[in-house]
Amino acid sequence: MPKLTQSVVKSLTLASGESQKFYMDDELTGFGVRVSPTKKVFYLQMRVGHKVMKRRLGEYGIKSVDQARKLALQMKAQLQSGVDPYAAKIKGVTDGTLDELFAEYTKDVEHKENTRISIERAKKKFCDVFGQAFKTKPNGRSVETVELVPVQLASWMKRRYRDITQDEVLARFDAISRMVPARKIGDKPAPITRTANQAFKYLQAAYNYVIRKHGLTKTGFENPVDILKTARRWSRINRRNSFLNTSQPSFVQWWRACVDYESRVAGDYILFTLLQGGRSIECATLKWGDIDFKKREVAYRDTKNGLDYVFPLTPLALAILERRRKEKINDFVFGYKESRTGRIPCPPQQAIKKIRRACGEHWSMHDLRRTFTTTMTSLNVHAFTIAYLMKHSPTITMTLSYAPPTKEQLLDALVRFEQHVSTRV
Repeated sequence: MPKLTQSVVKSLTLASGESQKFYMDDELTGFGVRVSPTKKVFYLQMRVGHKVMKRRLGEYGIKSVDQARKLALQMKAQLQSGVDPYAAKIKGVTDGTLDELFAEYTKDVEHKENTRISIERAKKKFCDVFGQAFKTKPNGRSVETVELVPVQLASWMKRRYRDITQDEVLARFDAISRMVPARKIGDKPAPITRTANQAFKYLQAAYNYVIRKHGLTKTGFENPVDILKTARRWSRINRRNSFLNTSQPSFVQWWRACVDYESRVAGDYILFTLLQGGRSIECATLKWGDIDFKKREVAYRDTKNGLDYVFPLTPLALAILERRRKEKINDFVFGYKESRTGRIPCPPQQAIKKIRRACGEHWSMHDLRRTFTTTMTSLNVHAFTIAYLMKHSPTITMTLSYAPPTKEQLLDALVRFEQHVSTRV
């Protein structure tokens, strides 16, 4: 290749079938231009010790060939003297603390409300942590009692995130995944492996975002959380399968505990969530504008898969909404005076705990979705109809995306479910 000049670079093109091609200058070693279908970019590539370094100099058109050559000469001299101008440029970025890493991630990346709450909870695992943990990870197949030991972990939030090492990540993950929630210490303690996995997944995502945003891989910076996969440390989490058995007397007690609960709005919210098979956050954030009493329909907007859904209302679900409308206090269907958001907390932990004690049944809001699907299956409702009512992504099955269930099919399924549970209480 001859010396790169303005006319030479202007004439460079790609051959048929090529996606990009490098052309190197025969006068200044390491100086070259990469040609792609949309642009031409100048680069400097040179070996420093045992490492080959490649630095972007600028785009042709914005920089002339002479400007790029001059910059290449300057950068070459700096690299040979041990100064990397690119590393100096991003030094301020990597000097950020872990707290700033999370702040940048949550500010720039759009998350749903529940995800934002989960990230805030995850950050607590990287603050000062005190508690008790199993000395070794329990073996689920063994009846051997494992000793509990005290655990104290220092905060990482004010540390530079580039200083956190893979070994530290491994050690902290192992410690947190063996910890026991304080409320469980006296009652069949179990490690919080699910919580540890989630916390480090969010840490990994925050690192990945900042690394890609600022191009930190060019300086050799790697995500320290990736070591968890390499070392096979991620805890294996079994999918939860608990639900309320509608054929058992305990379900009757649970239903009556919801009906008789001291806060009528909380009881209505829990029962409505069950009758609709809805996600707790999607029911909690319903507004009166989402309810059409004339058509007897409820609209769920911007759900987990990004789609909107309109479902028919069954008689009991409609009666709950009518009762809420008579006691309306704001724009939320399940408006709640004691909540800073103006709506029922999600999940309503205080109500859940009291109803657990009243019925003797351990349950969570997501158990209601499993109760819904399990009961629907026992009623021989078509699997595609159940999947649609659960608001699962239609990409799971191509057939569902082509032929979603009709309003009549949805209403029939919901009525059958409502009649099934109401006849038992």
